[in-house]
Amino acid sequence: MSNLEKLRTVLLTVVSSVTYGTNEYDNENTGQTPFIVYQTVNKKAPKSADDKPAYQEILVQISLVTKHKDLSKESDLENALLANGYNFVVSTEYFNSDKSICRVYEVRLEEF
Repeated sequence: MSNLEKLRTVLLTVVSSVTYGTNEYDNENTGQTPFIVYQTVNKKAPKSADDKPAYQEILVQISLVTKHKDLSKESDLENALLANGYNFVVSTEYFNSDKSICRVYEVRLEEF
């Protein structure tokens, strides 16, 4: 199981709708909140050996979308991440055009 699949398994313990890459709904049919969209935003090899990457650092952005500010759901996500060894940073929070709230987290993964 890849690192992204393991992360998805953790995210599914928080909400039942988790998608990778982009929100599968369009602007007119935003779907049921809460949901999570996660995506790789950066992948780099900081060290190499024998002209091959020794490992890769992957920055993953996790967006929790809720209808209203939901401290309980935010806490559920944060506790699930920490309980599974994921350190996170909250990078931003904003209103979507439909007035739902998107809270964005970042986690770093390593692949060897």
